Amino acid sequence: MAPQNILVVGATGQQGGAVVKSLLDLPESSSRFHILALTRNAQSERAKHLVSEHNGTVSLIEGDDANPGPIFASQPEGSIDSIFIVTVPGQKTPEEQQAIPLIDAAVAHGVKHIVFSSVDRGGDEKSWTNPTDIKHFLAKHNIELYLRDKADKEAGGKFTWTILRPVCFMDNMNPGMLCYMFTAMWDAALKPDTKLQLVGVRDIGVFGAKALSDPAKWSGRAVSLAGDELTLAEAREIFHRVVGGTLPQTFTFLGRALMWGVKEMGDMFAFFEREGYGADIEALNQEAPMQNFEAWLRDGSKWPRQ
Repeated sequence: MAPQNILVVGATGQQGGAVVKSLLDLPESSSRFHILALTRNAQSERAKHLVSEHNGTVSLIEGDDANPGPIFASQPEGSIDSIFIVTVPGQKTPEEQQAIPLIDAAVAHGVKHIVFSSVDRGGDEKSWTNPTDIKHFLAKHNIELYLRDKADKEAGGKFTWTILRPVCFMDNMNPGMLCYMFTAMWDAALKPDTKLQLVGVRDIGVFGAKALSDPAKWSGRAVSLAGDELTLAEAREIFHRVVGGTLPQTFTFLGRALMWGVKEMGDMFAFFEREGYGADIEALNQEAPMQNFEAWLRDGSKWPRQ
């Protein structure tokens, strides 16, 4: 049997890279899959390392997801079985313009299954009807609806889809300035007893690989992803126990200033306090063991362990 050809958008980035790793970790991956790693710069060190490390299983495609014609023109029509799509907020190209042309081109090319990484907006069902007032949440909501409605309109079940909806990344708390600012905003915006759902990027990769490798099982599913739910005090206690020392945080007033100065950031943390994420962590753990914050600190983070 010929290997399944899977196109992974952003294969050298966080989510795409995690999907590639999880696909390669599956049993007999070298004979089951051939991964087409889409990157904007095939000459980057990360891109070249990806190919050299998995020679024969991973091939690079250089291209721009907002201009997908050349991407698919480089491959025989109908040769790509599945695609993983992730969009990046804050780019020059709006997220809808990153994803929708790619979806259209993929379907026209004959791609049979599309996996889109979105964001949770209150749980598996509520997310369908809760676009929120957060700019990048709304963009991902619009892409979800476009993908679902396009599949409904295509005669004869031309393609199927899966939507993954991760919550806030644990990886925001890796060493660096982002950790200092993230925890300051958490401290400023959320009440002491308000819990925030978190997910490790590794688990997005795990579920992405599941959906890509078994489209029949994952067709038509929209699943919110989280591995833990913590107050800031609980996160601090776990960090102190696992890593030692204090969870890094800059001055709380700087967190408030950032949320005031960047409206989208303020809107997002207001959503965390007002509504919050709604992933079903217990159900997810029945699908695959999720990393909680402690496990992420020990096995998935860049922090040195005691």
